[in-house]
Amino acid sequence: MLRDNLLYLYPNLSAMKKITIILLLLTVATIAIPQERSRKSRTFNYFNRTEAGVSFGVGSFKTDILNGVQYTNKNNEIVVAFQTINGIAYHGRIGLGVGVGVEPWRDGLFFPVFGQLFYDLKPRDKTFYGQVSLGTGIGTRYSTSFVQEGTGGLMFQLGIGYKMNVTKRLRFYYEVFYKYQSINSAYKNTVSTSDTTIIQHVDYKVPLNFLGFKIGISFY
Repeated sequence: MLRDNLLYLYPNLSAMKKITIILLLLTVATIAIPQERSRKSRTFNYFNRTEAGVSFGVGSFKTDILNGVQYTNKNNEIVVAFQTINGIAYHGRIGLGVGVGVEPWRDGLFFPVFGQLFYDLKPRDKTFYGQVSLGTGIGTRYSTSFVQEGTGGLMFQLGIGYKMNVTKRLRFYYEVFYKYQSINSAYKNTVSTSDTTIIQHVDYKVPLNFLGFKIGISFY
């Protein structure tokens, strides 16, 4: 058909020129079609997730030992979080990335560094997904009347959310999540007897639990 069209449109072209044009057109088509298919069916894609959220402390934790007495205190921390995750997604459905963020606390300031794995439940424009993050919170929890100053330790987060396409490569999502953050701290405990006074240096970890909500956008 291509040859007949050329003969009809350009009857005065020589046979050699017609063959050359046909070969050039076939070469262009052969290159263009696989490239288009490759773009559409690319196995691995770079992604970026940028999100903001808030979480509230749940449960309780033990305070320092003061005058030989240790109390249990309610976790009333409020955490505001901003973070970004960059990584590689497989077929746009399962992804592994590295994230960093900033978290102002009511009584502290932390900079989480973590790895994140997410999975879309269905390969659709609108779908539920799950994610798990594991890392550390770099920063300081300020001292209060019942605990000493502490530094961040292990951080773990587990969330489930819903995402939807805004454009071809932009998605909006929202998520509810559980978060665990440990705090490394130390204090001095004074033990007095009838004839001596002993000062003990006590290192300990405070496990803090949170429930929260976040929204975000992702680029593919």
